[in-house]
Amino acid sequence: MRARVELLRKQIWKVTIDSKQENALNKESLEDYEQEESSEHNKLLESIERDHFDLKKDRFPSDERFINIKRPVAVTSFGTMRADRIWAQIPFCGSLILAIPPYEQRHFEEHIMKITEIPKIIEYIKETGKLQVALSANPRSYQGLDHLDPFLVELRPPFLSAFGLTDFVEEREIRKAKAIFETIGDLGYFHCLRKKLSSFSYDSIDTLVESQFGIFASLELMGYPISESIRNMMVDSPDEAIYTLALCGFFLVEPMLDLRSDLRDFTFDVTSDASRLLNIYQPQKYFPYEIGKFLLSKLTYAAQSPEACRNLMDSYAAYDLQKVLRSLNEAILISNPEIVEKSAEDLSDILENVWSDKTIPKRIDNIKIGVPVSIAAVGSVVGGIVGGFAEAGTGGLLAELGFRVAEKAVEKFYSVKGAGLPEKLAKLRSKSYQANVYDFKKKYKGKIAQS
Repeated sequence: MRARVELLRKQIWKVTIDSKQENALNKESLEDYEQEESSEHNKLLESIERDHFDLKKDRFPSDERFINIKRPVAVTSFGTMRADRIWAQIPFCGSLILAIPPYEQRHFEEHIMKITEIPKIIEYIKETGKLQVALSANPRSYQGLDHLDPFLVELRPPFLSAFGLTDFVEEREIRKAKAIFETIGDLGYFHCLRKKLSSFSYDSIDTLVESQFGIFASLELMGYPISESIRNMMVDSPDEAIYTLALCGFFLVEPMLDLRSDLRDFTFDVTSDASRLLNIYQPQKYFPYEIGKFLLSKLTYAAQSPEACRNLMDSYAAYDLQKVLRSLNEAILISNPEIVEKSAEDLSDILENVWSDKTIPKRIDNIKIGVPVSIAAVGSVVGGIVGGFAEAGTGGLLAELGFRVAEKAVEKFYSVKGAGLPEKLAKLRSKSYQANVYDFKKKYKGKIAQS
């Protein structure tokens, strides 16, 4: 019965989309789409010029361009945008933006998701607002990519980048950079790039080459010293230049043009490579996917999936999930500052050790033993002090009083009112990430799958 209902839902969805898509995304409609995005961009520039745009609180594209978007907003990158990986990221941010690249169907299915998954993704976006989509290229780049039409027709996602090169430099400077790029590229770089992209169509290759030029020109015209190294790499080591340009795009250029996201999600391997290759441009060491995947395995019994994601969000407060992820990231950096020189397996080991750390529970036990003994000693000391007055007839009474005071203090120490004192004392001597993880596990003790 459930299978028949699911089949019927898909058929209804297909009929709805087919009716909307008839001539919806031909060349002219995509040009209109691009014109709309250009109009939004011009409004942004005008707002900035008039000091009406507050960089601390305003965002572009605006919240209205999305469906119930929530902050903090994270955006996916290459490696974290795969459908089987987004579910480990969604619970730990307000909303996650899936930046859709203009990939042909085969490459889209290989690197992002199966086309058959798109209906459920769109449904999930509309239902929750926890997942969003945006375009990673201008709308005309999606011409002929009919498999992506459901996203563009149903959701009309905005182009994610807030600025273009022409917003910062003169056209003639861009033309000079283009001439340099093409001159160096003809020496072997373009051949190497096209060889790597041989399975892509000519249109897709042109789009990717243009993207590489955008990164190259941004570095050249914004005065990044690394641009000279990249020029040399393009001649001497084209393979390395291709990857280094991609990393520069991820960590230098795109953040500069992004007025929407609060966080950018990369895999451990990409962050590690960036730390090694970019030298003085050290990216923030932040591992949301690996930590999210780890927490998903600890907090639910389901594998990475929409169901596990829903289970997590239904069972745990959003703030607590975000806080524990940040705490685990802090733990990684404090316990092993050079983690990027190691491996994802080492990262997993560190997470396991932090999660199973017994430092605070042990300290609580020690304090429970030590503090009452100390309090009882007060009674002994009082008794000793007043013992000299025994001959005066008051020592016995005062000594007895001392023991009664100690006895009452011990009782109060373990009363309901004073039950949290050992815990507070233990946490005072602990690192903040240890206290945060301990608090999280204590709060959700009956729900955690693997404590």
